[in-house]
Amino acid sequence: MLTAEYSQQARSQMPEEFTEDDLLELADTVGGASAGLFNQMLPRIVGGGVGTGQEGEEALAGGGFVLNECTVVLRLNAETDTVEFFCDVGLPLYHAQEAVYRKAMEMNLCRTYPGIVFGIHPESGRLVATTGTHALLMADDEVCLNTLQMLTRVVAQLRLSRTFELDDSA
Repeated sequence: MLTAEYSQQARSQMPEEFTEDDLLELADTVGGASAGLFNQMLPRIVGGGVGTGQEGEEALAGGGFVLNECTVVLRLNAETDTVEFFCDVGLPLYHAQEAVYRKAMEMNLCRTYPGIVFGIHPESGRLVATTGTHALLMADDEVCLNTLQMLTRVVAQLRLSRTFELDDSA
């Protein structure tokens, strides 16, 4: 908890004005820290999920692996210093694409699952659930694992309840 004394002390140590160079230096420092933390964390997360053999190496190369019967991808967005989590929901049936898109947009708008956004992968056309958090908030592996567990649980519920008309064979 911040006290008035601590707050005053912190303000007295800050420059009155940040220059553009100061802000660029701060951004580089944060970005470097984020990348370093992510690069250290990813092998541990992947290793715990799929192991360290060939499958683990492939997962590290692409950032994707299977967890709780869901294909998940982790990546660091260097522009925003955000760890992004993607989870494949499935391929919408061709005749149901409009209904699936409408339902996904409605769920996003109503924040049916707060913090989770649904979208369509631009290349595969698959429905994807995604979330993200600033890399510096990934204090330890457990935060990352809990986020993955939350995301895969939501996707499993959606599949089980048949919220979306998906091609079960794809």
